[in-house]
Amino acid sequence: MADRHLVALRGDEADLFRLHHARLLRAVARSVNAPQALIEDACQFAWSALLRSQPQREAAFAWLRVVAVHEAYRLSAKERDHGSLDELTAHVEVEHPGLVGDWDAFVASPRELDDELDARRALRALAALPEKSRRYLAWKVAGYSYEEIQRLAGGVSYTNVNKHLVKARRRLDQDESEAA
Repeated sequence: MADRHLVALRGDEADLFRLHHARLLRAVARSVNAPQALIEDACQFAWSALLRSQPQREAAFAWLRVVAVHEAYRLSAKERDHGSLDELTAHVEVEHPGLVGDWDAFVASPRELDDELDARRALRALAALPEKSRRYLAWKVAGYSYEEIQRLAGGVSYTNVNKHLVKARRRLDQDESEAA
């Protein structure tokens, strides 16, 4: 029995990979402070998700970036949860002899922690948006005009695009005020 959730490939996936993969790695590495191997794993997860979901091609890079960043944060949290101080100490002693004991070098500043928490809250809020609102907002953030979003969405009205963007912004503002 075939899985009803499978989506047919469009045939342009290899071209998309060649076009966007290196840029995706750089974009995710700039967004998430994590080892290169973790960044590569997150990007591979995003490519796999693209094969399964077949998102709109006009916003493929933005879609891949959001998925990869979200996965990188998830993997990073998982790695943090399973790491141990002994492993860190051993690694630091090999990389930087004599540095062990100076833990200030490894503790993030309160501002960096606040930024990290804000980013996670924002990603959760975006993930909670209805699919259309999230897609239209992603296109708007990617720089598309209302008219371009209308075309990308299959010729919907200006009012429809505006309604979804206003709804998304209100919901994000509401989530932000509740978090404060």
